[in-house]
Amino acid sequence: MVAILLLGGATALLLFIWFNWQQKVTVPCTIDLERTHEHLHAHVDLDGVFVEPGDSVLVEGAPDSIEYGQVETRTGHATVKRASRLRRWWVRLIGPFEVYELYDVGFE
Repeated sequence: MVAILLLGGATALLLFIWFNWQQKVTVPCTIDLERTHEHLHAHVDLDGVFVEPGDSVLVEGAPDSIEYGQVETRTGHATVKRASRLRRWWVRLIGPFEVYELYDVGFE
């Protein structure tokens, strides 16, 4: 009985580690910012990396804000945290259900 509990606990621990395992990659990126009457956007183009479901991206070196009427293009670097196969599978499984949370947004 104890061996079964230990085996179940070890399996749960391995699944937890496998689900949360992330590989970090630092890549150069181009940051495109625009705050004008026509557009308000911030786009990031990662050089040489394809972001897949479950991955997270942290852009470093991006400005906090720009003045009204400005358009800027900067270079910087980003850290991409790659999701494990188990987490990628989980995100693809629950992704269609998570989109319904966007419907709760309202403008008053």
